[in-house]
Formats: sequence, C-alpha cells, structure tokens
Amino acid sequence: MDLTAIRLVVTDMDGTLLNSKHEVSDRFMEVFDALHSRGIQFVAASGRQYNNIVSKLPTIQDELIFIAENGGLVRRRTEEWLATPLAPGMK
Repeated sequence: MDLTAIRLVVTDMDGTLLNSKHEVSDRFMEVFDALHSRGIQFVAASGRQYNNIVSKLPTIQDELIFIAENGGLVRRRTEEWLATPLAPGMK
C-alpha cells in the first residue's frame, strides 16, 4: 500500500486519541511531528465542545483542524469554517 499520497488524517478523541484517563499519549507527539513534517494535516474530531478538545492539545492547537460538537463546528486557528446552529425553537 502506497501511503505517500496521504494529505489528511482525522481521528476521534474519546477512545482513540485519548486514553481511558482522557489524556493524550506522550507517543502521540512523535506521530504528530512525523505527520506534520510530511505536510499531512491532522484533524481532531469529537462530539465534545470546541474548547474541551483544544484543552487536550494546547501546544499544537494552531497546527490542527478541529471538528467539534458532533460536526456542528469546524475551526482552524481563528478561522471558523463551518458553524451549524440549532434552528429556533429546537432543544
């Protein structure tokens, strides 16, 4: 399998990127650095709120794309790429 064409890696947070203690593995930074050095964009995705996801990855937050709130919010740095608010009257 040729992996040289990979440009984007997306992972869920809970149960994938985060361990059972809700912590990011120390080894992840090695993987992130390897991806980053190859120009591969990393995306952290979760049903969690945006600020909660960012709080788990503060040292690299400016290098990531975040998909938060079950896909209702997509951001990179200060750019909001997608925001899907609830319709009026929805709970």
